[in-house]
Formats: sequence, C-alpha cells, structure tokens
Amino acid sequence: MLRRVVVGVAMACLMGGAAYAVDEEPVDNECTEQLTAAEEAVQNKIDANALSEADAEKVNELLDEADALCTEGNFKDASATLATVNSMVAKAK
Repeated sequence: MLRRVVVGVAMACLMGGAAYAVDEEPVDNECTEQLTAAEEAVQNKIDANALSEADAEKVNELLDEADALCTEGNFKDASATLATVNSMVAKAK
C-alpha cells in the first residue's frame, strides 16, 4: 500500500514538472526570429552555391555565436553578430 502511495506521489511530481516545462516561453521572440531569418538566408545562399566553403563555415560559426548570445539573453551582441551575417550574405553572389 505504501509503495502505491509513493509511486502515485512520484508520478504526480513528474507530471507537474512536465506541465511546467511546457508553459515556459522562449526568452526573446525577436532575437529568435532574427536568427531564423538569417539562417534561412544563409541556407538559400549555400543551396545556390553563392558562398565559398570558407565563407559558409565562417557564417555558420557566427550563427552559432548569435544563437548562444540569444540564449544567454545578450540581445544587443546577438543583433550585432546577425548584422555581420546578413552583410556577408548580401555580399555573396
């Protein structure tokens, strides 16, 4: 009987934690939207073979950096990094 009570309480705690995790919202939608738009632009240039391998690698590193900055809540630096990415993509032919 005690075992059933303990299992029931454990299940309730686990389900409560899962419900809490679902309710969390992203830290900053604008930063995420800018990142997504930049990633799509980069992918389009890569698909069109408009970026050299070295440029594609550099741009992907900058995208990773911007993603980390967005996650950390450093939106100003993330925006500056994304501006650099957008500039590099705009210059690609």
